[in-house]
Parts: sequence; structure tokens; C-alpha cells
Amino acid sequence: MLDTSGERMRNVADCERNIAQMQVPPDPDSAGRSRVVSGARSDPPPPPADGTPQVGEVIRRLRTQRGLSLRQVAEASRLSVSFIGSVERGESDIAVGRLAQIANVFGHDVASLLGYSMQHARPRFIGPDERVHVERGPGVHFVATRIPGTTLEVIMATFEPRSSFDAVTHAGIDIMLVIEGELVLEYDGVDYALSESDVLVFPSSHSHAVRNDSHRRARAIGITTETIF
Repeated sequence: MLDTSGERMRNVADCERNIAQMQVPPDPDSAGRSRVVSGARSDPPPPPADGTPQVGEVIRRLRTQRGLSLRQVAEASRLSVSFIGSVERGESDIAVGRLAQIANVFGHDVASLLGYSMQHARPRFIGPDERVHVERGPGVHFVATRIPGTTLEVIMATFEPRSSFDAVTHAGIDIMLVIEGELVLEYDGVDYALSESDVLVFPSSHSHAVRNDSHRRARAIGITTETIF
């Protein structure tokens, strides 16, 4: 009988050599990096075709802007980390009640969390016919634009030289930005001088009036959180 053990050993060695020659050399830059298996990572969900706000993306953006972890939001909203994570990735839907719990963490209600409201998920032009023109006094002209679906109102105010309007009070908060000239806000009997590009924020429930003491026209943009006109 022939002894073939030596021949078998040579065949095994040849096979191992061939396999080694077929292997692709490792990438020197890949040391220490984990390999990503194709198909293991899913792409972000495409934007909804009907224009509905991407709730998960809004939540993720707010969370990262505030420097909060998923666990911190979960504890504050009394929801699970895994659930909030799946909502952020677009893998799970969320009921209005749970969305309200998350919105409360960021100091929002459901509508403001979505940036506008569920009925107005796309940009919308507000035409001139939707604006209200108001004469607040001699030389004082307001153009008020109501923001649909909210109580917000944007006001473009023009003050001719030496003009003013009488003191008023109303609900909400006022924001005032001077875009031309100089104005004076009289608030609770105290004068606040404003120059171009100055911004002032104040509770509207206190008596306030605006006047132009200069010899040139002044203009300002105002935002109120409660509709006036």
C-alpha cells in the first residue's frame, strides 16, 4: 500500500497558500474602526409627501439645541428613552397626548412645537388685502398683519416728525424693533429712548405709548403676542 500522507500534507499546504494569496490586504487606515455592514443602517425617512411636519426631526433639533440627552427628555416627559429615540428617527408615530408631554419639556404647546400649526405646515404668503390699516393719531400709521392660526400680530408703524399716540394697555407681550430714525417708548411714566436697530421687549399690560420727538420720520416693526386690530 502506498503512503499518501506526505502528498495530502503538500496539498493542504498548497490550498492554504492559495487562500492567503486570494485575501485582500487590510486597509491601513481602517485600524480600530468598526465595520459597517451593508444594509444595517437605514437612511433617514423621506419628507412626507403631504407636507406634514416631521415631528421627530423637530424634537431632535430642539433637544440638541438645548443640550439635552434622550434620557433627560425621557425623564422629564415620563416617556421611555427607546420610544423617543424611535420617534426622532421617524420609526414610530406619536399620539397628541404624548407629544404634549414632550412639548412641555421644551416650554412649548403642541402647535408651537411644530413651528406653526398642523393646519399650516407649509410657508404661506399673507397678501396686502389681509392686512389692517390703522390711523393711531395724527402722523401715526399702523399696518397690522394677523398671523393665521395664532394670536400673533406683526405691525409696521410709521411715525411722522413730532407725532405720537395715546397710552394704551392690552394683553400679551410687545416686541419693538426700530428700523429707521429714533423713537421714545413711554412705559409706566418712564421714557426709553430708542435708536435705529434697537429692540425692546415689554409686557403690554402696563400703560405704554410711543412718540417721535425728532424732525425726521421714524419707522418700527412691532410684534404682539395677542391680536389687537
